[in-house]
Amino acid sequence: MPTHYLAVDLGAESGRVMLGTLADGRLALEELHRFANTPVNANGALIWEIPGLLQEVNSGLRKAAARKLTLSSLSVDSWGVDYMLFDEAGALIPPTFHYRDARSARGVENAKARVDWKTIFEETGIQFMALNTIFQLAAESPERLARAAQLLTIADGFHRMLCGVGCIDESNASTTQLYNPRTRQWSKKLIGALGLPERMFPRIVPCGSRLGPLSPEIARETGLPPVEVIASCSHDTGAAVATVPATGATAR
Repeated sequence: MPTHYLAVDLGAESGRVMLGTLADGRLALEELHRFANTPVNANGALIWEIPGLLQEVNSGLRKAAARKLTLSSLSVDSWGVDYMLFDEAGALIPPTFHYRDARSARGVENAKARVDWKTIFEETGIQFMALNTIFQLAAESPERLARAAQLLTIADGFHRMLCGVGCIDESNASTTQLYNPRTRQWSKKLIGALGLPERMFPRIVPCGSRLGPLSPEIARETGLPPVEVIASCSHDTGAAVATVPATGATAR
């Protein structure tokens, strides 16, 4: 019997909903729905239109539901470094900033005033890029941070919107420059130095973690049964590397 999976692939320019079918040891892929992902200029800021992206994802899920297949699971991947903020009631706090927004330059200066580069690199092992999450957060307003109950990277934010469970898969946590790969946890040293609220940093889970079934609301809207949502490898580049068919000793 073939096994069917749904994958939502969110890229920084486009997204797609894919159907994967595993049969006789071979995986076949079919594109069900493709859509543009275009940043928006709003009030002088470059942002992502998250509600519109969710509508497009749901359109793809409706196309999947029309197939009347038994689906094993659903998972989302996305580009790294960007994030969504959710309030105590679970509502998305707009806007969701684009990593090319000019505020990141201010975040770099704010971060430098609080913690030196050597400490940041020792804690994370990540190269300097002004667009990294650490600098974006250093540019956040105190008001938004005070409202934020949870921070989730893009794919993990979609997982929450689809099934109600908020946590971050290790692959996307590693793109934030706030994750310590030695402890495999958030860097309390950097979070404390930048004065960020610890409460908004969620549990980090391994790739492949089961989150729970599709929410009743999304199931009703899309016509899908309560398919299980999996935090597979939510960083798109990490997911691509994981599919490379390489085994054995490292090639020289």
